[in-house]
Amino acid sequence: MFPRDPNEPRVIIWLRNPSVRRTLILSALWLFAFAVLFSFRAVLLPFGIAVLIAFIIEPVVERTSRLRLRGRRVPRVAAVLSIYAASFVALYVFLSFTIPQIGHEFAKFPTQLRQVIVEAQAKANHALEQVEEFARANNLPFERSKLDVDQYLRENPDAVVENLSANAAQLLSFGRDLVATVVGTVFGLFLVLMLTAFLSMDRERIEQFATSLVPPEYVSSYDTIVRGISNGLAGVVRGQVLICLTNGVLTFIGLWLLGVKLPIILATVATVFSLIPIFGSIISTIPIVAIALTDSFTLGILTLLWIIGIHLVEANLLNPKIMGDAAKIHPVIVVFVLIVGEKTSGLIGALFAVPIAAVVLTIFKFLHNRALTASNEPPEPAPSA
Repeated sequence: MFPRDPNEPRVIIWLRNPSVRRTLILSALWLFAFAVLFSFRAVLLPFGIAVLIAFIIEPVVERTSRLRLRGRRVPRVAAVLSIYAASFVALYVFLSFTIPQIGHEFAKFPTQLRQVIVEAQAKANHALEQVEEFARANNLPFERSKLDVDQYLRENPDAVVENLSANAAQLLSFGRDLVATVVGTVFGLFLVLMLTAFLSMDRERIEQFATSLVPPEYVSSYDTIVRGISNGLAGVVRGQVLICLTNGVLTFIGLWLLGVKLPIILATVATVFSLIPIFGSIISTIPIVAIALTDSFTLGILTLLWIIGIHLVEANLLNPKIMGDAAKIHPVIVVFVLIVGEKTSGLIGALFAVPIAAVVLTIFKFLHNRALTASNEPPEPAPSA
């Protein structure tokens, strides 16, 4: 082997180091993998949802797989399939109860819509009368007869109802879009459930494969990061799902007791939108209070107070108890990542914003602690002359 040139550049000497070369190669491979994922990010949604669902059901799968039947542990495949079967049975029971109720509520919708318009007309007439009286008392120019909208509402309430509730062309287009949406949703649901089953059944092999990609000297740090991510996601994902269900149940109970129209539909809306922290609860409150206000101002205020009470219980009792200390993310950070997620990828971005933030914060805290630990270590003694 030829002797090395003593005047060789430091960069070449640095690149000859085996650990440096390995780090550069691994970094290039990881950058390539992230570039591929970023290029195909449009098709990653089912995989992301599958990962979240697999993470949610993992405690149940783990506990079920520890059970023993005839001296043998229950396979993870059987555990996942049993969870799927129990979920489908629960969904069937829920739908068999709620679909007739929803159908009954939708059957009443045209009548309720007409009632809403009539009440809105009466309130508008009362408000216009007060404005007209105020204008007359203060010699202000105001002619109510020139308000075409008011005249149209007073003379054609039936036409307003018909225009809002029936249009053949729009119904045909809606039906076509509905069929396409249902087909796409069923296919997407099947794909997500299949991916979730694969992730849950092969969890150990997936973890072993991921660990094998990490250099041996970094395995300990990798395990620490994974545990931190697991604890953080446990609070964010599983906790948020439990809070959504609790929010939906309490919303339905309150709306049902207060006599608000469409309680099942509005409670379902509140449950779904509660998946998005902070903003989801605010968005779902608007239609609930709006529907309640169509009955009376008092009912609207009572409904708003009930929703505020649910959010207070959620913020002061459910969040600390269900999410725990491991998932504590400052509300300012939550708002920031929600805005970034919504601006980047719309509703889907807002849905995944907080889980991704939990992962990033876990890695950041780990690297920050490692840097502080390294800075506190005593310097190595200088070699003696």
